[in-house]
Formats: sequence, structure tokens, C-alpha cells
Amino acid sequence: MTTLRSILPFAGMEWDTWCFPIPGPDGRTSLIVFISIDVSEPRRKEQELRDQLALIERQQRVIQALSTPIIEVWDRVLTLPLIGVLDSRRSAEVMDSLLARVSATGAQFAIIDLTSVEGMDSVTANHVLKLVHALRLLGAEGIITGIQPSIARALIGLETSLDGIVTLATLRDALEFCMRTPRRAAG
Repeated sequence: MTTLRSILPFAGMEWDTWCFPIPGPDGRTSLIVFISIDVSEPRRKEQELRDQLALIERQQRVIQALSTPIIEVWDRVLTLPLIGVLDSRRSAEVMDSLLARVSATGAQFAIIDLTSVEGMDSVTANHVLKLVHALRLLGAEGIITGIQPSIARALIGLETSLDGIVTLATLRDALEFCMRTPRRAAG
């Protein structure tokens, strides 16, 4: 004999209903007991929480998009002006977003502007260098601009060669570099 349970709508409410078979002296079911509890209010609150979580997730996606604004400043030239602290989590998001955008647009140049980055540790600095290498694998030139002294220390502390990585003082310098560099045909 099995106890059954189900949530049933009735009279505009939701009922958590339990069905208990009661055996008689001979072992066969002689009585069935039903217990129903109105669960409308808890279910409504549960749905409200789900709706709030969905709203928070949408807001987080908007905040993430705003924290990594990739701007097409010229034909096949993207720039990513970063602001604030660049940590490991955010640098991973930056990499994902920028690589996807370069791939989608066929950009030839991607300028990573660090002018307004307040801080960066050596792990994150290494991530930025990996981003430049990943851009090359997609056929784009990664250009780093606006390196502050603290970021320069983090990059040098990596003891990794920066050969072949274009670093310029300002975004303007990077745009001039892009204008001077021979362009390959859009493919």
C-alpha cells in the first residue's frame, strides 16, 4: 500500500494532497484518508522568488555587458576601454567577450585600453597577455594602451617576453597605428 501525494489546483487555490490507504484486519485497504493543505501562499512566494532571481540574472548580464563595452571605432577596429579593478574573473569575461566579438566582426585590430584600470595583479596581467596571443590566433592584432606604472610592474614581474606585443601610450596613438598599418582585405 502506497501513500500518494500531489499538488492539485482547486477553487483558485493550490492544495498539497496526501492519500493514505489504511489496511483493515485482513490486510486489504479498508479506508482511505485524504489530507489537503492549502499551499497557495507558499507557492506564490516561491514563484516570486524565482521571478526575482530571473530579474537579478538579467541585471547581472546587463552589468557584465556594461563592464566590458566593446566599441567598433573604425572599420574592423575594436576598442575595449576597461575601467576599475581588473581581477581574474573579470579578465576571463573580457577574454570571452572580446574573442567572440573579434570572431563575429572579422576585426583586424583590438585595442585594449587600460588607462582607467586601477589595479591588476600578476595573474591578471598574464591573462591580458594571453588575450593578445588569443587575438593573434583569430587573425587580429591586439594592442595594449594606457599602461599605468603599477600595471607595468605587474607585466614585468611575469618575466615573460613582451616581444611582438604592441603597447602604446594612448588610445589615440593606437588609432593612428591602425590607420598607418596596411590593411588586409576583408574576408
